[in-house]
Amino acid sequence: MTTVLLVHGTGVREPGYSEGLERVRAGLRPSRPDVTVAPCYWGGRAGSALRSGGLSVPGYGTGRDVAEPGARGRDGGGADEDVELWGLLYLDPLLELRLLATESGGRAELAPGAVPPGEALSSAALALGADERLRGLLDSAGIGGEFAAAVAAVVTSPDGRGFLRSPAAADGPDVLARAFAAEAVRRRADQSGSAAAFDGTARDAAVERITALLTAALTDGAGTHRGPVTRGVKRLAGRLALGLASAQAVKRRSALTDAAHPAAGDVLLYLARGGAIRELVAEAVRAAEPPVVLLAHSLGGIACLDLLVERALPEVELLVTVGSQAPFLYELGALPSLEHGRPLPAHVPRWINVYDPRDLLGYVGAGVFPGRVEDVAVDGRQPFPLAHSAYWGNPELYRLLAAELP
Repeated sequence: MTTVLLVHGTGVREPGYSEGLERVRAGLRPSRPDVTVAPCYWGGRAGSALRSGGLSVPGYGTGRDVAEPGARGRDGGGADEDVELWGLLYLDPLLELRLLATESGGRAELAPGAVPPGEALSSAALALGADERLRGLLDSAGIGGEFAAAVAAVVTSPDGRGFLRSPAAADGPDVLARAFAAEAVRRRADQSGSAAAFDGTARDAAVERITALLTAALTDGAGTHRGPVTRGVKRLAGRLALGLASAQAVKRRSALTDAAHPAAGDVLLYLARGGAIRELVAEAVRAAEPPVVLLAHSLGGIACLDLLVERALPEVELLVTVGSQAPFLYELGALPSLEHGRPLPAHVPRWINVYDPRDLLGYVGAGVFPGRVEDVAVDGRQPFPLAHSAYWGNPELYRLLAAELP
């Protein structure tokens, strides 16, 4: 009687593993009642854990923010508020401009002969590069090379033009300054191969200088500048940031660590010292009734392939990897058992590699292991990341297994 050993992937723990095992048994039972689906659970014995109780994690288990109590930002608000706002602006540099223009309504009403604030701001913005002090600050912030293009992109964008035409322009030099800086940071960070390190203090100094120059242009041109409206916009942006806020992430670091460390930790532990997982799989193979099929998901597929490369296990007639990164690691030169360029040993059994094109953690092997692996695509009709675990609910997988199992 064929034995299928279910080898789970990263981050799986009980009771989740047992639930998945029963799902696989139920999926195979109608078409292959002759097959025994047996457990190969390594998460408990060989998986990652905080072995010192989280002592390496700042504030772990206390529920406290690790920042200094009462830390304040430059505008008198919390320092966390500034960080949250910048996190949003790096994703969408035009966010504040759009919010302000929407809140302020239509075009600004001007006194006879007054220069429209938006026109004065636009002209001043395009002349910012002539200020020697600002150039030094931008270089210190790491965005000097991108700043001119960032300014042009912001003032010519639909959101930028809408802001400059709105009454909010009269009160928004600081908002425009942050948009310029955020767009410059975004451009710098998006450069291929870039590993830029940005200093928030240097960025803030550059923004202050930009704000001062733009404010001076408004005062000279119209005398209408009434000061920044930063705080109201920050409160509005902060409400949008609740799900993304880095400050909230810091405050919830214990919970986030507990949620994330099994998955990330298993990968790191395996790549550093993966022998315990492989040995546990080998023990399960020895205890199973042959012929044995290794049905292995994600990191489990890497461990099973490494095991079968390292030693001949004649009991194993078929390896089925599901949503696995083993071919990708091999191409990177990071597969522990096999250096890139070396072929699979002859004793490695037949290998079927199942992947879902929507699963961004599923890779194909036929190109890097020609003639030694058969790639089979299935469609779980789920977006990523759900696609990575949707295999076990997909009837396509069980039809494939029913036909291919010995």
